Amino acid sequence: MSKRLLLLTALALAGCQSGADHQAQIDAMLDGRLSQYNGRPISEFMSATGMTPEDAYPVSDGRVFVFRTAPVYMTLPATNVTPAVTRTAQCQLLVRTTNESKSSGADAWIVSGTERTGACNNLP
Repeated sequence: MSKRLLLLTALALAGCQSGADHQAQIDAMLDGRLSQYNGRPISEFMSATGMTPEDAYPVSDGRVFVFRTAPVYMTLPATNVTPAVTRTAQCQLLVRTTNESKSSGADAWIVSGTERTGACNNLP
């Protein structure tokens, strides 16, 4: 391989690694923000984020509330060879809660953890 090709390959890989590092930093920041709600009522989470659950389902130790952000649409323009392609991305946030008081209000469900998938970088 030529030195120029090796240099270009190294630069491309460095860009990928810094992109992965950047995403890891965003994920760590988001984990920290979400973990601050652990031990607090789901009503406090909803009030602080402005999000309302779309669904909830029971689990062995409580309930999981399902939050979704509005979808984001990304379109790659058409070329002479390919048609335009539109893709959607959406964040799904699962908030696990427990209820020690056996009450039914939002204040009774205490956040015990979160899990997210999709395009979650811009969670409120």
